[in-house]
Amino acid sequence: MIAGDHPDPSILRAGSGWYTAATSGSWLPAFPVLRSGDTRSWRQVGAVLERRPRWAAGDFWAPELVRRHGRVLAYYAARGRSGKRCLAVASSARLRGPYRDEGPIVCSRVGEIDPVPVTDEHGADWLVWKRDGNSRGQPTPILAAPLAPGGVALGGVPHELFRADAPWERGLVEAPALLRRDGMFYLVYSAGHCCGLRCNYVTGVARSRSLLGPWEKRPGPFLQDDASFRCPGHVSVAGAPGGGLLLAYHAYARGDPANRQFLIAPLGFDAEGWPVVSAAGHSGPSAVPVRFDFQSGRLGQGWQWPVGLRPAAQAADGALRLGPGAIARQAGTATFSAQTEVIGRLRGARPGLALMASDADGIGVELRGRHALAWRVDDGRRTELGRTRVGGGGRVELRLRMGASIRLALRTRHDWRTLGGDQPPPRWTSGPRVALRVSGPPAARASFDRLWISPR
Repeated sequence: MIAGDHPDPSILRAGSGWYTAATSGSWLPAFPVLRSGDTRSWRQVGAVLERRPRWAAGDFWAPELVRRHGRVLAYYAARGRSGKRCLAVASSARLRGPYRDEGPIVCSRVGEIDPVPVTDEHGADWLVWKRDGNSRGQPTPILAAPLAPGGVALGGVPHELFRADAPWERGLVEAPALLRRDGMFYLVYSAGHCCGLRCNYVTGVARSRSLLGPWEKRPGPFLQDDASFRCPGHVSVAGAPGGGLLLAYHAYARGDPANRQFLIAPLGFDAEGWPVVSAAGHSGPSAVPVRFDFQSGRLGQGWQWPVGLRPAAQAADGALRLGPGAIARQAGTATFSAQTEVIGRLRGARPGLALMASDADGIGVELRGRHALAWRVDDGRRTELGRTRVGGGGRVELRLRMGASIRLALRTRHDWRTLGGDQPPPRWTSGPRVALRVSGPPAARASFDRLWISPR
């Protein structure tokens, strides 16, 4: 439904529309909020966290939106500055925000992730989540604990609902989602390894008459690889247009190793009362060419930057003036080209164009004095790939092309020159983002004339 990377989606029907938010990892604003009037066309309308909360370090994962007692609560997981992985919550009067972070609910060294607020058979509010034992070589139970009034703290001790005990679960269950039908609870969950080229994610379900069980598991997964997509999981359930239910989830399109696409399918039930979904197809929007001309004073929705302070950025009169840091856009696809033009450098600025999976994994080209150099960074380790002379001033066009490999190039007054040779992609921690970057002292500034991103 949305071209690009939209992992671990939450979906909520409210009023005449649907809202969704997803994992943003090491990028801010965290958890962009998108709205649709028909579940097909989506537009970003806000974000849960415009800046990093003081207690948090990063890894903003798996938001879940819910309306409770006249306000909106956004539960999420993040890594605290203490190193512990926490469940936290933010609140707002409106789904599009602004949100106020209410802080952590529970933290541990083992890790707590994938929170989902639920209501039990007596109408009481609970929080269900996964203990991230696999990060420490331990089991991964699905837990539930009552919420205190207001929903921003636990009101009791956790209870284990179940853990991985079937061979097809591969020792890991996570990403719970709960629905109730005809007096029966259905807890949909993911199993296996979620991410990357070697992922084996599948989606299963268990059922029970009460929240605390006992839970009966379906003998095998009901959502798994098909001809178009692989590793489907981390579902969310909402009312569908015209009635019934829909299942939102993420999966990799075959041939795309980086973007976990946002998919929607009708959710039904078979004769034995187990959920069923049909195979997914490529019916949603594809990535389209985009061009940013920087005519107005605001960049608008959709721009992100690595976790930390937002870089100084001002768009006006057809140019973007950028201070130290990076601002980026999702490419929306794994095969594309991107191009910009550097038209000014002040106070030691080193401007450039980059492809980034995160602040610690990327590849790009940078202007440094009278030279241009190509670089890559892998898990935080930077390597220079090559350099060439460009002269001391004037306009310099920068280009990158992404496919099975990445090629960087630049042009001054003459033909394009490649730099650094064909490079393998970085380690994908999220979908590819095209970034305009500036390095240098705090007062450094560089100006960019337009940015194009064109699918190939």
